[in-house]
Parts: sequence; structure tokens; C-alpha cells
Amino acid sequence: MKTVRAATPMAAVDAANFIVEQGQPNVVTLVGLLAPGGFVDGAGDPDVDALLEVLAPRVERLAALHRVPVESGGEWSWRSVDPDLAQHIRVIRPEPPAADGEASTALERTCARVVMTPLDTRRPLWEVLLVPRVAGDRCGMLFRLHHAVADGLGAEAVVAALSDPLPAETPVAAGPGPADRAAPARRPFVLRLGDLVDQTLAVFRRRVHSKVLLGPLGATRDVAFLEVDLASLHEGARRLGGTINDAFLAAFGRGIHAMLVAAGEVPPATLPVSSPVRLARSAGEGNATGVMLVEIPVGSALGDPPSDGSVARVAAVTRSEKARARAVGTFRLMRSPRAARFLMRFARRQRAVAAIASELTGPAHALRLAGAELAAAWPLALLSGNVRVGALAVSYADRFRVSVQTDGEHVPPARVLADAMADALDRIAAQGERRADRTG
Repeated sequence: MKTVRAATPMAAVDAANFIVEQGQPNVVTLVGLLAPGGFVDGAGDPDVDALLEVLAPRVERLAALHRVPVESGGEWSWRSVDPDLAQHIRVIRPEPPAADGEASTALERTCARVVMTPLDTRRPLWEVLLVPRVAGDRCGMLFRLHHAVADGLGAEAVVAALSDPLPAETPVAAGPGPADRAAPARRPFVLRLGDLVDQTLAVFRRRVHSKVLLGPLGATRDVAFLEVDLASLHEGARRLGGTINDAFLAAFGRGIHAMLVAAGEVPPATLPVSSPVRLARSAGEGNATGVMLVEIPVGSALGDPPSDGSVARVAAVTRSEKARARAVGTFRLMRSPRAARFLMRFARRQRAVAAIASELTGPAHALRLAGAELAAAWPLALLSGNVRVGALAVSYADRFRVSVQTDGEHVPPARVLADAMADALDRIAAQGERRADRTG
């Protein structure tokens, strides 16, 4: 670190993210596979010096990568410093196979290890970890950014800013639709008060009785990845009465069903899942996320995903709940460190949320980092409180990719959930493929 600049106040909603850092580092992680090219050689080994040279001026322009947190008397602020890039961009070795012959890949095992490693608060809260030859000639990359600096969408924007400029002829993906850009419609005071009361009371309801999904978090994590063709999934979800997010949540219910059966529990008909909602971002805030609870089908009586109506059932809930979450805004118990402290005391015993699931929209084109193509990308879910299962998805370069993260000590392997979820998504996508065949 070199130059130290004056401190600036930290938004209360960002400071709250330091308080909830219990059970697992509160770090947004974007995982990728880099193809040979640029600073990655033909064997999948990175030239770190070449990458540092390319990234140095890009990092210099990004204020988010210069912030060090300062807390004094309960007040939080950011101190701006120049990061030592050699400390933030470095090579790590892939995790070796386990002795029991587990089916996870080297990238999945490496991610499971890294997510439990906190960032050093004496330095700007980010790092780029490179994993040589983690998948054949692919070099793995983990970009980690503390949640106080930015939420998942903010982290994606930072990765895009660090990436190579796009060729002039590259088509630009459409941005958020009017509903995402516009401020929520102004609801009457009585309705807004009712929304706030409902949101708060929902957290205190005790609807989840599973002893597998909820409980004290262990010290290890398990990670599994899956992917499906994006266009087919979009069309299949549309034909079934929902969006990609609705298909994702319906498939997540299938995965949870498989995990509960593997653990010896009888799946209930439905379970409430916490799903973040994008909000308009205020100046100076790194986080702008609302919360909706979605009751997703889980029960054992469900048929095949294309015929049982699960996507349409989820869509009926998300249409109303998403609008209400945007009208309420940032969850009240995450608007300040004091409120977040109360939330975390309760979160270790809550029975209102069974799991966490979130879906992001990434760029439609493949990014490049110092000449190496980012051939695949996944965001990593976060676990917190007493929630032992999470899934996070992103649409990126014609593929829909999902990461599953679970408590490695108390639930069946993440691969159990991921395989069932992949099967459900494939079945939904097959509906879109059949439509393409008929119209082609």
C-alpha cells in the first residue's frame, strides 16, 4: 500500500455487512475458467507478471478496489489506499482429490476451501486467485470482493471493468427492462405499512421443521457446479408459464427434495426460500437488495418438471412478491449495523427460511482478461445464520450456470442437490428445444 487518502463515511447498509459476517466470510465470489491465450499459456499456467501489468491501470481507476474499512465507536468509514497488487493477485494450488474418492472436481474442491478464508481487513477487500491447470488446459480464477464493498451485481460490474475492452463489433446485451430501471410505483401509505409489517413478521414465523436444512453451521463447505443451454431454458420456462428465475427456483425445489431424501427426511409439499431482488441503488451504496420469500414446490408427489406445473406455480408467487419487495426496499433489519446485529442473533435460531437462492444476469458475450477468454463463469452462494443450503445462478455467454453450496458437515454432498437440479433444468430446457425443432 502506498498513498493513504482521507476517510469517507460508509453507507449504513454496507456497514451492516460486516456485522453479518458470522459462520462464513461475507464475501461475493465469482468463479471462472480461463482458456489459453494472453497471460494463460497452452497448458493452463498463468503469467502473473503479465496480468499485473495489464490490470494495474484498470485497478487504479476503480475506487471500490482501494477501500479499507475503519470502525470507531460504532461508526464505519472507508479509508482509501493504493493496493499492493502482488498481495491481491496471486496463484494458489488446486485442492487435491479426497481419499474417499469423492466425485467433485478440483475447481469445486478449491472453491469449497477458499470460501471459508476471510479477507484481510488491513488491505482493500478484494483478491484475484489463479488456479493453474484446474480443468485440463483451463486456468481457474476466483474473484473475491467483500459484500460491504458491493453486492453480486456490483461485483459483476467490477469484473467487467477489469476485463479487456470489447471489440467494436461486439453486440451489447440489453440492459435491465423498464421494470428494473424504474422506481417502484408509489403505494398508498397503508399498503406500504402493511408490506413492511408482513416482511418483518415473515422472518419470525416458524414454518421450516427440517433438522437437515437448518441448524448450526459447520467449519467446512461443499460446492458443486452445473450448467444448461440458456436459450433453451428461456424458451422452456416461457412455455411453462414462467421466467428463467422461476425455472431456477422450481429446479432448486427438486434439488432440495433429493437432498432431504438422501438425508432420510420426508420432504414437505413446499418450503420458503429467500431470494434477493434488485433495487435502485442510492449514491454511495455498494448494496441495493430487497428480499422476497418464495414458497417453492418440494414434495414427493411432484411429477416431471414439464408437466407438474411447478414453474407456473413459482411464477404466480414471484410476480406479486417481487413487486412487493421492491416497494418495501432494503430489508429493514439490514439497513444499519445495529439492526443487523439483532438480525444475526435471531438468524441462528430462525425457522422462516429453508434455503437461499439468487439469480443474476451476466453479459451475453464472453469476457477476456488480459487476452485470456473467460470460457465459463459461476457466482458462489453464501451461507449464513443457520441456513445450510444455497444456490446462485448467472446467465453468461449463452449458458445458464448454477453453483450449489452446502454445509460440508451436516447435509449430504452438494452434488446430490446439483445433479437433481441439473436434471430438472435439462427437462425444462428440453421443452424449449422441442419448440425450436418444430419451428426450425
